[in-house]
Amino acid sequence: MQSNPNYINQEDFNIILQTIPLLKIRKWDDKDIMYLMKILYHMALRPSEGIKLHKEDFDLKNRIVYLGKTKTSSSDRAIIPRVFLEDLTDYLDSKDNGELFPDLTYRTFWVWLKRLGIILNIEAWSDGNRKRMKENTVGHIFRKSWGKDALENLGFDKIDVISTHLRHSKPSMTFDHYLKGNVKKVQDTI
Repeated sequence: MQSNPNYINQEDFNIILQTIPLLKIRKWDDKDIMYLMKILYHMALRPSEGIKLHKEDFDLKNRIVYLGKTKTSSSDRAIIPRVFLEDLTDYLDSKDNGELFPDLTYRTFWVWLKRLGIILNIEAWSDGNRKRMKENTVGHIFRKSWGKDALENLGFDKIDVISTHLRHSKPSMTFDHYLKGNVKKVQDTI
């Protein structure tokens, strides 16, 4: 399905969203799973951050989602991109207050991604690729893909903006850990 084994482009992402019904998930609505993936991608969240979200965590007026305690902060928040605001607002308007994905665990979400990887032949979601590439891309693929897309669209001079959206402490972390697949492009560009 893709040319880069650790990245999904926008076209691949849309195919993934369209394929969710093939998973035949009974406990959660396909639309909710689709929006979890959209939230993870557009807001560059870690899966555990998106899974635990409540409707009340979203401040749509200020385009902020409050994440609470995360891997890197005791009181973290993320920006809601303008391009996703209207779509997200419509989705949240259809939801009651409380958890958006009640009782969902990272393990269950991980199994869905692995199944989608088999259906769509997504290399980043296969065990062989994870061992070969020595990195975990299963749950973080949306976050990494957003970073790579942003780099393509915004350019290298906006690495500080990309790093801030990913909530990294410094741009070098973003480049080293998330955008390393673009080293060739940097070499070709500068």
